[in-house]
Amino acid sequence: MYSDKGIERRQAALEKSLGVKLVRYEPSFIEALVARLDEILDPKGNPTRALTLEEQAFITNERRLVKIDFHHWSRNYLYCIRDQGGLGKMDFWESQLILLRLIAKLEEEMIERIDRKEPVDGILVALHKDRQLGATAVVRALCMHRQITTEHSRAIAASLDDDKILEMYDRDKIILDNIPWWLRPEIGFDEKAEHLFFEHLKSRIIYQTGNQKFGVGQGRQFDLGHLTEIASWPNPLTIEHDYFPTIPQSQLALHVLETTAQGRGDWWNRFVNKVRKGIAQRWKFLFIPWYVEDAKYNRLPPEGWVPTDLAMKYAQHVYETSPEFCNGKAVMLSRSKLYWWQTTRDEYQASNALNIFFSNYAATPEESFQHSTRSAFGYETLENLRLGAKAGEAYQITIEDAA
Repeated sequence: MYSDKGIERRQAALEKSLGVKLVRYEPSFIEALVARLDEILDPKGNPTRALTLEEQAFITNERRLVKIDFHHWSRNYLYCIRDQGGLGKMDFWESQLILLRLIAKLEEEMIERIDRKEPVDGILVALHKDRQLGATAVVRALCMHRQITTEHSRAIAASLDDDKILEMYDRDKIILDNIPWWLRPEIGFDEKAEHLFFEHLKSRIIYQTGNQKFGVGQGRQFDLGHLTEIASWPNPLTIEHDYFPTIPQSQLALHVLETTAQGRGDWWNRFVNKVRKGIAQRWKFLFIPWYVEDAKYNRLPPEGWVPTDLAMKYAQHVYETSPEFCNGKAVMLSRSKLYWWQTTRDEYQASNALNIFFSNYAATPEESFQHSTRSAFGYETLENLRLGAKAGEAYQITIEDAA
């Protein structure tokens, strides 16, 4: 569904069972057919004529492809509110593609374990990120795709408070409302920001908040889960105690925890460390730094601008650490990104809020976990020490026989 290997396998199995070959139409052809099918609806949304044989064959083909291929669906049928405003097809950013690549990799690993008849945990991602990198949008797309294509799919969406969960619900409704009528499942029950139920699929989403009285997801099981802003939850232990047990050991499990850092030594910081050390083995850690998306966080430097020594040290820091978070690629910051970093840092420094700047726009996970109060050492001192630190090098001690 997410990896090339998984999609090819599912398509081959489907074609064999049905005795047909699925057709992968060009996007322009799909767009033209979607527009033609929209034109036959009356103002109440009812078709005004019978479908032609070509239209029936097209719809049947697309329904089958959409079910087995998330990327086919997202390229051709996924709409969202764009970052610059207005409704349009989702064009994934690099920051979102990093998550999708990890999910595809985990799916391939799971397929190999299933072939060996080994147990699987599903796809569980602890997503630690910087600000405004589209994580919520892509995870809502992943969850809604599964909900509208899979029978008896059980999903939960949870966030900090009523306002945040309403935003997740609104994103889901935008996706649903803009799916072509012949792909859109019938909604049997829709309670705003609380519950969505798809009638014929018997699939459902429940929406909960991190500040509710009872534990999140308590007493249920969920194939899909998406929890946001969890570093800010008033009682994050409910995630570990109540939500984690709801996740089945299944190839259908897809769960994402996502948040930015909100301090050092809290539950999220401790949990991230457990995942990175391999203690929380079901989960995979992913960090997405601010600089990975070319279209964001740029500012045109004035003519003759020269980066400060600190900015140059930071650029070197990014170059040395980025391969770990960018699929092995060493990133050299552009002038516009470095100028954005320097001037934005200056703004936060003037407000005595460098700790917030480092949390929101970190180059590494370690940098993002900042103390909420000032320590004996100023933020500038700690930053200089961090940028000047080098990774340790292994060495070997040989003990020679004195004789």
